[in-house]
Amino acid sequence: MDDPLIWVRALHFASTMAVAGAIFFVGYVAEPSFRAVNDHDRVASLIRSRLAVITWAALALAVLTGLAWLVLLAARMGDDVPLMDVVSEGVLGTVLAATDFGWDWILRLILGGLLAGTLVWQQRSISSDRAGTAVIVLAAGLAGTLAWAGHAAANSGVQGSVHLFADVLHLLAAAAWIGALIPLAVLLRTVRAHEDEGSVMVARGAVLRFSTLGVASVGTLVVTGAVNSWMLVGSLSGLIRTGYGQLLSVKLGLFVLMLSIAAVNRLWLTPRVTGELKALDSRRSLGHIERNTLIEVSVGALIIFIVAVLGTMPPGVAE
Repeated sequence: MDDPLIWVRALHFASTMAVAGAIFFVGYVAEPSFRAVNDHDRVASLIRSRLAVITWAALALAVLTGLAWLVLLAARMGDDVPLMDVVSEGVLGTVLAATDFGWDWILRLILGGLLAGTLVWQQRSISSDRAGTAVIVLAAGLAGTLAWAGHAAANSGVQGSVHLFADVLHLLAAAAWIGALIPLAVLLRTVRAHEDEGSVMVARGAVLRFSTLGVASVGTLVVTGAVNSWMLVGSLSGLIRTGYGQLLSVKLGLFVLMLSIAAVNRLWLTPRVTGELKALDSRRSLGHIERNTLIEVSVGALIIFIVAVLGTMPPGVAE
């Protein structure tokens, strides 16, 4: 755990998930909910500004940690060259030009720059469908290309293609669910601070839409997670008897915990919110969903940290 690369990887995964998740949330949850209640300008503008802060802060952190990851890995590839000498001795240039990881990082830095520019375009023209679509596509690209920085990129042939495709989908689904949890909590907290019925209607629509997005994301995570686990541990024995498999089992246990909390929101609290006629009663139920969402965020952070550790370990099939 004292390896700085693990912490940098964890921060990069978390910030990338947060960027993509916030953008997916705005496009598929928040904006449709605003439009359903004729925009409700006061609350909508406040939520937009808060989500914009989250998006920009996460994007900045993703770029910085991406560069740190690149430098740390280059130093390691150069037989532990001192960090200050990575550039001067040409190690960084060699990694960028001569490795798949380097090419992936060049692409991801370009995507990050394009995403920043497109976010500015979108925020200056909220009604622009083209800007919104471009932002979503670039965010998906930023999250999905993380697959080439992990174990999935090490395989070749048909098996390697299947593994890589499954990992891309897995990352996108994780961003759409785990990455969108903080934006959901921010929306609920903002809505609960207002007394009017229109704000509650915004929250009701957002909860319903996020629930649908969550079901699709969870289904994708289960299928692609099964594919990835089989590719990386190879058997039940590999899951139980190897260090990689045991840590992966902890991750799976945390995933089940998150799934249980999400099920409470989906099957119990969401129907209560949509069925309650009084705004005060709805705000109480929304408070319960917000609390559970923040618990999910904490469990999701642990899962992301475990993913960062697993990326530095040999897969169970290799053990």
